Amino acid sequence: MKFINSPTESPENVIHKTYYSQLMARDIGYNIYLPPDYNENGEKFPVSYHLHGWTGNESSEVWAMEKIYKGKQEITVFPNNSPVIEKYEKLPIEFMFINELMPHIEREYKTISAHSGRSISGFSMGGGMAFNYAIKYPELFSSVTAYAGTYHHYYHKGSGTVGTDPKKASELYADMMREERYFDEGNILCLIRQNAKKIRGSLDINMHIGTADILFCDNEILHLYLDSLHIPHKYNIFEGAGHELERIL
Repeated sequence: MKFINSPTESPENVIHKTYYSQLMARDIGYNIYLPPDYNENGEKFPVSYHLHGWTGNESSEVWAMEKIYKGKQEITVFPNNSPVIEKYEKLPIEFMFINELMPHIEREYKTISAHSGRSISGFSMGGGMAFNYAIKYPELFSSVTAYAGTYHHYYHKGSGTVGTDPKKASELYADMMREERYFDEGNILCLIRQNAKKIRGSLDINMHIGTADILFCDNEILHLYLDSLHIPHKYNIFEGAGHELERIL
């Protein structure tokens, strides 16, 4: 896995850059979309961060996401956030993203450095990470959009949600609610419950998932749990769509 992955060809107004990670003692790549009139005045812009899926990199989703960011009066950042960026899975991506990349972006670009000016999204692994960060740091982000988010790692090892028949989602959810391990400290369900008051009314939550996606139950269970806590969220289901970012945008 490479730390810097420049795109072969960039969409209009997207440029590839790097930031220096003190933690890793090396440069890490990212792409950034700047609105067409970014340099015309001293105006500050909201900033959105998009986290790529498993085995991807900072350049793997810039074209797919063009329909979302193109024409927006908003800066969009595509970090290299892969946990397999080298040979191990426990790379502290969260620290790099929160404590190194975000401060770098807010130093180098004209961003609205406040809760109201920050949003986060992601696909698959990146969708799960984006949701987790938004719930864990509700003071940082005003909205989160998770495209086919991967959540089983955040529920509990061996949760059995991947590839499960969608018709069994409610049954699986009921079983999970009876087990204390799903509410252990650090589990995403525990985190949602702990921060429910902060999230409710201050975080715009959007979830996109296809009915033919192997992760449908992952998303259905999270949806059911948010409903149980009366946490507002938009749950967008795409009939027949698999694990395909382009079909659920």
